[in-house]
Amino acid sequence: MTQTRGRWAGVACAGVLAAGAATAQGALLVGGSRANFGVQRLAPGFVPDPRRVAVVSGGALNARAMGLGPGCVGWVTAQPDLIVRLTGRSANLRFYAVAADGTDITLLVNANRTVWRCNDDSFGGTNPSVDLGNAAAGQYDVWVGSFRQGTTARATLHITELAANHP
Repeated sequence: MTQTRGRWAGVACAGVLAAGAATAQGALLVGGSRANFGVQRLAPGFVPDPRRVAVVSGGALNARAMGLGPGCVGWVTAQPDLIVRLTGRSANLRFYAVAADGTDITLLVNANRTVWRCNDDSFGGTNPSVDLGNAAAGQYDVWVGSFRQGTTARATLHITELAANHP
């Protein structure tokens, strides 16, 4: 397998890949140590809130075809766009992404290698959000996808604990 600009080329193998990262449905790297746009270590009550990370949406893999769960749609890369390592329990952890140009983007979050939470549109617009109430300490792998195949968008991924922060 080769990697070009954070995008995987070739066919991903089911099971364990680079650095022990397991894959979901044989394609998405879950539980690894590398992400396209970095790793954030956050403690409950983190400041500044929201934490913002510049990302680019999209990829060659169709999340809808992976059977991850409700709302898991869009085109993503194998490697997550961001890894968040939460050091303690958070009463309300929210991820949301806003596309700079209004492109329809999606959001996939894997919590601690077990639960998938996904969203396409939220708060009456085309920007996605995922809420995780009573979020446990651990690793959260996050993908920002593009709803339409072959499109990308510059976007900002936000991580917040404040209910007033949303797209």
